[in-house]
Amino acid sequence: LRYAGCPFKREALEGMGAAFDLSPAFREIAPGVHVTGEVPRRSAYETGDANLFVPRGDRLDPDPFQDDLSMVVEGRDGLTLILGCCHSGLINTLDHVRDRMPGKPIHTVIGGTHLGFAPKEQLRQTIATLRERQVKRLGLSHCTGLPAGARLAAEFGDAVAFCNVGYSLTLD
Repeated sequence: LRYAGCPFKREALEGMGAAFDLSPAFREIAPGVHVTGEVPRRSAYETGDANLFVPRGDRLDPDPFQDDLSMVVEGRDGLTLILGCCHSGLINTLDHVRDRMPGKPIHTVIGGTHLGFAPKEQLRQTIATLRERQVKRLGLSHCTGLPAGARLAAEFGDAVAFCNVGYSLTLD
């Protein structure tokens, strides 16, 4: 086991001028830019990564990643959802954004989907839901993994881009 959390103490960061806003709410942080806050887990097939833990006293508990955030940018073509690692689940996150911003289509999803660690059935159901939701562009990175990324590229063709270091995307 290895620790994969933030190596810095909050107090040390605040001592250097950092300010924290730990609200769990979906909110607008700049005109047309929102953060998701805590994402409800409703999908039956997005169960999280069983290999990730959080220390609680003298034991390790599965990490629920309640602090998993994504960003939403409003644009001419619809919403762009920018993911970090999407530990909440891609479909859970899409549903949360749709609930909070009804009537606004999610046009683009970019970032890590954590599908590289997901069971095949989760990937299959995610693909079906992305089709149903008519997401137009997918920009995949890091934790999507090559096999899941290749499967998404095979399913969605030119709508998929691999967004690693140096990739740029124009949001309309």
